Amino acid sequence: MKKQIIGALALAITLTGAAQAQNLRMIESWPESNVMAYMPAVQFKKNLEASSVGLTVDIFGPETVPAFEQLTPTTAGVFDLIYTYPAYHSKALTIATNAMEPDMTKIRSSGVFDVIDSYFQQEHNLKLLANVAVGTSGYHCYLREPLSADGDWAGRKLRGVSTYVPVIEALGGVAVNTDMSEVYSGLERGVVDGACAPRSVFLSTRHYEVAKYRVEPAFGQLVSYIAMNLDTWKGLSSDQQQAVGAAAIQTEIDTIQIGNDAAAIDLKALEDAGVEVQTLSDENAMKVVGAYYDGVWALAQDCCGEEIANSLRSRASEAGLTR
Repeated sequence: MKKQIIGALALAITLTGAAQAQNLRMIESWPESNVMAYMPAVQFKKNLEASSVGLTVDIFGPETVPAFEQLTPTTAGVFDLIYTYPAYHSKALTIATNAMEPDMTKIRSSGVFDVIDSYFQQEHNLKLLANVAVGTSGYHCYLREPLSADGDWAGRKLRGVSTYVPVIEALGGVAVNTDMSEVYSGLERGVVDGACAPRSVFLSTRHYEVAKYRVEPAFGQLVSYIAMNLDTWKGLSSDQQQAVGAAAIQTEIDTIQIGNDAAAIDLKALEDAGVEVQTLSDENAMKVVGAYYDGVWALAQDCCGEEIANSLRSRASEAGLTR
């Protein structure tokens, strides 16, 4: 049944884009309304199409394939490119970059990028192109009600994918894993008491309308990835491969700058909208940060093996990217 669905989807999308030669199909995990999360896909498209190698990109969102189900059709070649968050899929060694400084140049020069790229080629039939960080503001949690008298969220249900689970549990919360598209209604109806997500998307998702308390300090880094089906990559000319690689590197640079420029504007807008800042004590902030780093590296071990995760952590630590 899964093969039949993938085959039908491939035919439908191929017919849609058949009129344009050298057209690449990108699936990405966020709707266009989630402006900052969607932005890196648009930036990659812009950078690649500015080259002179005749490649264009059509972007398909989660309305085509749900966010958590996008890896399989990309591996199978239904899509040529995927832009997604590593925790949405299994065996996603790129999750380790979420526990590193967003220094993309050093991630490449240290060999961290090559280790992950090799793993992706073997495990997913994907060529890793870019690790993209939307600014350097990382993640935060936000609540329907203020922090407790003890300065935590003990007993409350917070939405969070696997990278946030240790953070939520560190302050006594219960993690609930749901798609971002379901968070607004969940908060509005009280199905969840809060959520953890990239700080850069709090405004665009309008979650502040139903969760008026955002928690500081932020923690970790928001690093998603762009990858290409390996067969598609091998089918490109040398000039095209170089253009794709250059567009990916430029996208890594662009998204950090765009994210940082937008962050100050967003925080002012949230303040004007009546969002209140809840500040963790130093003790609780340390619990959150420690839980996040340890949790990310534990996920890397669970997904991809203790040997490769520990080797990657050692390489990243030597380069000053993680602790």
